[in-house]
Formats: sequence, structure tokens, C-alpha cells
Amino acid sequence: MQVHLTPVMVRWAYRLLLGREPESQATIDNWCGVGSFHDLREGILSSPEMAELSIAGFPETGGWMDDDVTEEAVFTLLMLRDGQPPGAGVMEAFHAQHDNLLGMRRALLLSPSINGRMPRDAHSGSRQLVLPGGLARLWGDPRDPEFVGAPGFAPRYAALLQAAWPDGGEGRVMVESDAGIGVVTIGLAMGAPRNAVLLTHEPSLRKAATLAENVAGNRLSTAHVRDFEMGGIAPMIEREGLKRLDLLRLAEPGALRLALENAPLLRAHGTFVIIGFDLTQLLLQPGPSPLSLLAECCATFAHVVAFSASNEPIALLDEVMMKVALRRALMRADRRDEFILCPDLDWIDRFRLF
Repeated sequence: MQVHLTPVMVRWAYRLLLGREPESQATIDNWCGVGSFHDLREGILSSPEMAELSIAGFPETGGWMDDDVTEEAVFTLLMLRDGQPPGAGVMEAFHAQHDNLLGMRRALLLSPSINGRMPRDAHSGSRQLVLPGGLARLWGDPRDPEFVGAPGFAPRYAALLQAAWPDGGEGRVMVESDAGIGVVTIGLAMGAPRNAVLLTHEPSLRKAATLAENVAGNRLSTAHVRDFEMGGIAPMIEREGLKRLDLLRLAEPGALRLALENAPLLRAHGTFVIIGFDLTQLLLQPGPSPLSLLAECCATFAHVVAFSASNEPIALLDEVMMKVALRRALMRADRRDEFILCPDLDWIDRFRLF
């Protein structure tokens, strides 16, 4: 179906892809006079400016991002994404998921049809990951600490989910904050039963693009990338319309306090909570010591589990075990480890790393 190119569509195409207004009214008139929507889309996507913006991480500038979402904006975006007019109900469904122009633009730029057309960074590479759920491939910048440190915690969490949910994952929901380029995301998605849903958040558009590439490249069809901060736990549950929350990984700064403040909610859901413990951050900030905070976790949640140097789970039963776990975290290169706040310990006997 041929779509008549209008000045409004040209303006929105420039805004959504290039992040700016067309150079002049003459530019708009020229496109409308001699080009089709296909020509406009291909012209922008193949332009040097688009390539430069992609490498720069698509800077988010322009006062237009504060404007209201219009029907023309949604229609143009879906035409840019899909290359054809949206079907019945598609515009309404997309608008329901994205209620502001910044979020809409991010979703467009991360879509496979657009992201897949962008030039790869000269330093982009890939490597194989061996996980309890099988083999996976990680894409990213080989200089990135996340890439260098892979598989990191991914094997332990793949094994955790296989042990925790031996009966399958029908209806189960996992949520991850600050997912980075997706190393742990791959482990969670591959370790969980295939019908368990994973919502993974990453506010950096550059990292979110790599995260989306890793999700798509490993065909993790039940994992869904959210290119924004997760925010509060209760608001996230309401925003996503979740009826349950089986696993929550909190990796952002302030994650520990977020978990403790939401302990009643997490206990009510029977949630497995993976909590980041960054000793450098905790030692520099005023307040309780890392040992006091870990003791508070042990007092607030049913069980707290750490992992040995060989990634074997160890329930923290007393202060001596807590000190050993913190010392182990201190010995890591990044002075950081992650612990499990969980409702039961039944899964430990079933835990098999490989």
C-alpha cells in the first residue's frame, strides 16, 4: 500500500530518527514533491548523519521531546519501524505502552528493523558463553568491563532457576534492573523454563541497544527490554500489570535499601530477590556498615544465600558466615558480589552448576 508523504510525516521522521527538525521548509517540500515514504526512510537510515548518531549513542536532545504524543507521530513511527501502515489496533497498543515521545523514540531506535541497520562499532565483537542452560553468544565491545568479565554471575543464576523451578515456569515473571549489556539477562532467560517472562531494564540507550542485540541474537523470545530505569518496585508492578513477581534482580545503586524498604511486598509475592552488594559504594557512603546491612537482610528476609568462589550456594546462618561472604566479595576485582534473599532453601540440594 502506497502512503502519501505529508509535511507532518517528514517532520516526525526527522525528529524520531535524527532527533532534530528538518533543515528548512524547502527540505520538507522537496521530500514531499519527489519522494515516497520508502525513499524518506531509506534516505535517513543510510545517511552519514544517522551512522554518526548511532555510534554516539543517539543523544537525546530537542525540545520536541516534551510535546504531546499525536496520532501522526505514532503513525509515522510505526511506518518507520515496520515499513508499512500499521494494522488495526496496532497504534492504540503501541501508544498504551509508550505515553511519551522520548520513550517512543527509544523503542523505535532499539527495534530490530532500525537497530539492525546501524553500523557496528569498530570494536564490536562476540564470544561464546557456556551456561547450565546451554551455549549462548554475547555481543558487545571487547573493551567493556561487562564483556571482559563474562560470564560473570550468569552461570550461577541459570543453575539457580533450574533448581528453584523444577516444575516449570508457566506464568512465572522475572524482572531485572540495570541489566547492562545483558550478561546476567542471558543466564536468567536460559536458566528459566522457556515460558517464564523476563522484563529487563537498562536506562543507558547505548547499553540497551547491546542488550536488545543479545536478547535477539540468542532468540530469547520471552525476554523484553525496557530502555528506562525500573524505578520503584510497587510502581513497576502496577505499570506492567503484574499479578506475580517470582524473581527480582536489583543491580543498581541503592538496590539494598530498595529491597529492605519493600520487604513486606516481596515476602508477600514469595519473590527470589537477587541483590547487588557493592562494597566500595557501601563503605564510602554514610550509614550502617556492610555487615550491619547484611545482618538486616538476614533479619528481614527468610533466608540469605551467598555463593562460594566456585559459585556454590551457601546459606548465611550466623555472623561468622556473613563476614566470610563479605570478605569473599572484598577479594573480587570489582569489590562487589550478589546475594539471594529467598523464601526457602529447598532449591540448594537441587543446585547443579554443570
